Amino acid sequence: MSLSQRKTCCLVSAGLLLICLAALGGWPHGGRAQLLAVADVAEGQNQSQAGSNEKLRALLLERYDILKRFAESYTQLLKFGRVEWSDVASATVAMFHAEADLCVTDAERIKVYEKLVETLRGFEESLTRESAAARRPTVEVDKIKVVRLEAQIRLEQLRLAQKALQLS
Repeated sequence: MSLSQRKTCCLVSAGLLLICLAALGGWPHGGRAQLLAVADVAEGQNQSQAGSNEKLRALLLERYDILKRFAESYTQLLKFGRVEWSDVASATVAMFHAEADLCVTDAERIKVYEKLVETLRGFEESLTRESAAARRPTVEVDKIKVVRLEAQIRLEQLRLAQKALQLS
């Protein structure tokens, strides 16, 4: 593949990601809290409907599949220095939120958020190593920590809600 073809491929991939993220209400280089908040609202609306409406479920599944491909593509592009960590993190967070939207029970959503937190911890560890080697600014480590903490807070909220339901 020639350099111009690779550039075109990257631009098309980036454009598609921006379209998906715009539909979710977030952008790859900012508003990670907004991205998480929008996904939380969508999750709340979809969790009761996803199991009963086949058309909605098909749409949610299609969105998840697209976001999964974006996250995988961005992870590969990161290895070649074509995208930043923030792009990979945004795509990954959006993918996991789309997966959570597909869940019917809180137990399923908890498992998805556990995977998200673990994935973000891995990103955080990698960025910490790169920062220690002076290849990344420490602010990038802090950014990914905030995203991980937001996901971890959501996970704990889900766990608390599940416990409250079990007690009642």
